[in-house]
Amino acid sequence: MATDDVVEDRAPDRLMDLETVLRWEGELDNARIRQLLGVKPVWASRLLAELIERLGALIKRPNKRGPIVWASPAPRSSSRQSPDAYLKLVASAPGGADALLPCLHDARIDLTAVQPSVFSAVVQAAKSGAGVKIIYRSMNHPEGLPRVVFPHALVRAPRRWHMRAWCTERRDFRDFVLSRVQTAEAVEASRPPEAAEGRDAGWTRMVDLRLIPHPSLTEAQQNLIAAEMFPGARAKRLRVRRSLAMYVLQDLRVALDVKRDLPPEFQLALASPQDIGDLVPEAKA
Repeated sequence: MATDDVVEDRAPDRLMDLETVLRWEGELDNARIRQLLGVKPVWASRLLAELIERLGALIKRPNKRGPIVWASPAPRSSSRQSPDAYLKLVASAPGGADALLPCLHDARIDLTAVQPSVFSAVVQAAKSGAGVKIIYRSMNHPEGLPRVVFPHALVRAPRRWHMRAWCTERRDFRDFVLSRVQTAEAVEASRPPEAAEGRDAGWTRMVDLRLIPHPSLTEAQQNLIAAEMFPGARAKRLRVRRSLAMYVLQDLRVALDVKRDLPPEFQLALASPQDIGDLVPEAKA
């Protein structure tokens, strides 16, 4: 199917994508659409016209050949509020690498190396309910030990890929870091009843994390953090899976003990640590 045919079939999605690009880049024209989608000028013109009709008075165009811009600051949207969502969209655009503006840089570094054969084996097992025999390296067993696991979820949390799986040796659900899995191959055994996703309390149970500016900060500093992290509010409530809670707290550098975990390293704090009870890092394999 030609690129233009794909654009026609997915025109509503493409208009949403183009609106996202306009939201974060501030302007959009025929050339930018061609660059993003890899389409011919006539298709770019059609999409631009449809976007102009869709947004109406929200946008303006100083001249017929110039880019469209917002008539006033870009309105808030219920989705795609993050520049990360915009960056991901542009990076995966049909136009390829040229779609990413040269002034944009992503300095995040992923040092983990997940083998495609391992990732795909886990995906297939999670989809089918099958087991996987793995050789898993850990700090306690750096040379690796064989395990048979029954995965039900793969998670990017936050800088490494994990699988959430029932471990037949430990008789419990565990997190396995995918980059520490040396080999993975399917096994014939069917998932035992106790390995069902619904039996994984750490996965199915949700916990509320209420974040606030660290109380050791000055009032002005707390106001700054609140405006940056949770605009229009003094706190932020996150509802996350219990097994992922500590990953979230560690990634956001949230102080659990405000007397021990101090600024400037910790600028956020958990409002009521007692609310999470006995929450500790979920057991790892």
